[in-house]
Amino acid sequence: MFDMFNEENASAMEENYAATSSSSSSGASYSSSYNANSKGFVISVGGSVFIGEKPFVDKISEFCSVVNDLSGEFNLVLVVGGGRTCRVYQEVAKDLGANNFELDKIGIASTKLNTLLFTYKIDKASSVLDGVSEAKKVIEMGKIPVFGGINEGQTTDAVGALIAESLGYDFVNLSNVDGIYDCDPNENEDAVLFKELSFSDMNFLVREKLLVPGQHLFVDPQAASILSRSKIISYFLNGDHLENFKNALRSYDYKGTIVHDVEDLIEKDSPLGEEARAEKVIDELDEIPIRKTRKRVTKTKEIDPREIDFGK
Repeated sequence: MFDMFNEENASAMEENYAATSSSSSSGASYSSSYNANSKGFVISVGGSVFIGEKPFVDKISEFCSVVNDLSGEFNLVLVVGGGRTCRVYQEVAKDLGANNFELDKIGIASTKLNTLLFTYKIDKASSVLDGVSEAKKVIEMGKIPVFGGINEGQTTDAVGALIAESLGYDFVNLSNVDGIYDCDPNENEDAVLFKELSFSDMNFLVREKLLVPGQHLFVDPQAASILSRSKIISYFLNGDHLENFKNALRSYDYKGTIVHDVEDLIEKDSPLGEEARAEKVIDELDEIPIRKTRKRVTKTKEIDPREIDFGK
């Protein structure tokens, strides 16, 4: 049966490949849209923004249209979380006897399933990728790398942070709140939004929130550590407000939190009173008063890390 691969057929195959390559290198080629000098963003999308009882088709479609528009201005990477898909399957798997490692594998599979939905509407989307190092090659082809989870014990925010670190891109976290608050805005109407934070501030807030069981975390500790060690400019925005999302990437006015290399804005050691803390923050930010971070309370109850809500 190997006679079919004779010299004549091999020559024909080479000619056909050359013709195909020539066609793909024409104006329709994706690589023509790649610009090494363009600003880059890794967009980490919380699954809760687009996945409810079932995926929100209209919201996914609208978001993908925005990504298509922005891809003409910036180099983009998309990472999608698990959301309710992940939680439902993990609960069932746990009831069936899955251990924690196996639950992580379920989580990774659910993020890839969610990610696949976005590839149908993003014009230049790659297939769902499995390795951080793959992103650069895909971008150089003029495509948009898309990821779900990669490794057990790692959130999609951590995946996004690693990709941003490897490429030198900014990091964008899209969730169902407007940014980083001093407390959960879904439970406290007096919660105050931080407009900017230092990396030290961000890590401080993550540690404080870890002390409270069931507390919503705006980003997980591993991702925060990666963002901090390489001082990756990070935006925390509401994924429901797409015009605001576009404004942030275009450096227009926007509502959200930016974490970047600035002096600390939160006093971590000084026991300032409620009023004194508010006055200090007003002086530094010229913004509305920011309430004092609650005093750390020692808990005797052991905290199960799997009970912490990472908002994914």
